[in-house]
Amino acid sequence: MNVINFLKINNVKKVGLKVNRYKATLILILASSIYIISYPFHNNFIGGLVSSGSCASMIGGFADWWGINKLLKKTIPKNKQKIFDGLSNMVSEELLSKNTLKKLLKKYDTSRLVIELVKNNDEIGNIKNIFKIMIKDNVKKINKNELFKITSELILNILKRTDLHKLISSIIEVSFKTEYKDKFYDFILDELILYSQRDDFKDILINFIIDARASYEGESKRKKFVDRFKGNNNLAIGIQEKIKNFLDDMKKPDNDNRLLFDKWIYDKLDDFKNNSDYKLKIENWKLDFLKTIKVNEYINLIFENAGNKILNNEDLYNKPFFIIDNWINDLDDNLDTQRRVDLFLKDLIYKFIDAKHKNVGKIVKENLSKYSDTMLIELIESNAGNDLQLIRINGSLVGGVVGIIIYIIKYSIGVYI
Repeated sequence: MNVINFLKINNVKKVGLKVNRYKATLILILASSIYIISYPFHNNFIGGLVSSGSCASMIGGFADWWGINKLLKKTIPKNKQKIFDGLSNMVSEELLSKNTLKKLLKKYDTSRLVIELVKNNDEIGNIKNIFKIMIKDNVKKINKNELFKITSELILNILKRTDLHKLISSIIEVSFKTEYKDKFYDFILDELILYSQRDDFKDILINFIIDARASYEGESKRKKFVDRFKGNNNLAIGIQEKIKNFLDDMKKPDNDNRLLFDKWIYDKLDDFKNNSDYKLKIENWKLDFLKTIKVNEYINLIFENAGNKILNNEDLYNKPFFIIDNWINDLDDNLDTQRRVDLFLKDLIYKFIDAKHKNVGKIVKENLSKYSDTMLIELIESNAGNDLQLIRINGSLVGGVVGIIIYIIKYSIGVYI
């Protein structure tokens, strides 16, 4: 609607300019014609009155016509750069100065502007569709072969340069210096306790006890058969209980066995870090792994799965807008957050104005420099041409009135008598 109004106003200006130009020219021609016709009768009062008025009107019209033409055809092109500099300075130093922009911004609550912009924006649906199309197009345009090649080469180069022995040692060492070491110990101990109380572990203990007794006792098969269901079973249960108590005690941070185990772990870690044999074995394993690994296949599988998820996952496209909606609703309900957002946005914009304001004049000059002499004249005529033609009309009319008044004054004092 604004564009239509602008076009209508522009057409009205053009029509008005043509009409006033015709009027000014017609008045000038009419004044000149009347002067020529009335001049032979200028010795009598009526003839002199008409001749004097038309002469002054003609002179005023010609003077304004000549002045306006000189202004448009010579003065403006000759001083084009001065005009551009003046306009640039007027815009940057007066109309859009730093203080003016900051004062204007200070009048508004930027947080409310953001809320209203998002909530009352009818184009959100279109933006979602554009966002969706952009993602899908970019995914489809990816050169997979080139991407696979670059990614696989990058991964292989990283693996080749990586000292796995040092990396593994560092990970273990760092892990043992955190609270996760105790959690790891407790997890292992809990699992061992659970396993030690199972029936199948008890059966293992019973078989072990039977085998141990068979090695030292020469009793009859009947005795062993009875022991299997009596003494051996009770003994196995007792061993299970002792194992449980032993492991429960090890869960205490100051338990001697736990401390010994901790020391043993650190000793083994030091041995692993400083033993060149381990490093050589890991390096050889890495080289063998790099020879057999099918990096391209894995990468292809990963990208195919990722691409399909991106293309078929509607939540991916809706989630950013869902997050924005929630944030806007929270902002709308919280005045304190609105105040902080307003201060934050204004601070950003103030800094942007301070940093980029020097470009205002440059932008104005760059846009004005695109205008040739002809374009500049057309621009001035399209905006001020109507007023310039009115000056011509007024010049002729006022000149005629002044000419008549002067003639009457002269006639009154007897100059023509």
